Parts: sequence; C-alpha cells; structure tokens
Amino acid sequence: MPMQRVGRGDWIAKAEFHSRLRRWYRDTDDAVVGDPAAHALTAWIWIRDGHRLARLNADTTREAVGLYLELVRSLPGDVEWSIVTSARGNLTKIAFGPERVILPAFHLYADPSTVPLRLLERRANDYNDV
Repeated sequence: MPMQRVGRGDWIAKAEFHSRLRRWYRDTDDAVVGDPAAHALTAWIWIRDGHRLARLNADTTREAVGLYLELVRSLPGDVEWSIVTSARGNLTKIAFGPERVILPAFHLYADPSTVPLRLLERRANDYNDV
C-alpha cells in the first residue's frame, strides 16, 4: 500500500516526515513510496523545512528511503537540507547533511517559489562568470 499522500496545502513537518518514512519502511514491502501507477514526477508528500516547502516524488524507491533513514540515524540532531542543482539544471534538488549528500532515487525537491532569492541570484551570477 502506498504511503499516505500529503498535498501541498496539507504539508507536514520534517519530524513527521521522518516518522512516516520509518513506519512505511518497517510496515510495507512496497518498491516505491507512491502509487506505482502514478506518474514518476507526481508530488506525493509535501514537507515544510523552515521557510521552504519540499516535495517527495511518488517514484522514490524503497532502497533510497532506507539510505535516507540510515543518514538520519547517523547525523546528530536535525538533518540539514540544502538546495543544490538538479540533474535538469534547476536549483531545486535537496541534498543532506553538512556534506550535502545526494541519494540516488530519493526524489526530494524544493518548491522553486520557496527557494530564497539570494540562492537564485547566486545561481544566475554563476552563469555570468562563464
């Protein structure tokens, strides 16, 4: 059974997100967090991290969730989420911890409307330096 879907307007806090991931990982043997029939880019769960919203896509794999939960266990306190450039070149991908670890198949992305303007300006300046 897929993890319960959480819409953008009903976002959950990061601690609740971690709790739901643990429960899903422990209690199911599903291959992905969302409905397997859903489009891969479907936002399945919306999470608030401070001032920004992030979405976990439906095609996030069980293996990736396991790796993320190991990372959560290994880092003290709250896992830092940083915004980095996605494979498509957008400043939306979420990386984890002080090392900014990117986990394959853990499809967590920041909502561009909640990315701080200073990061977007810095990204634009990166292109101007070329």
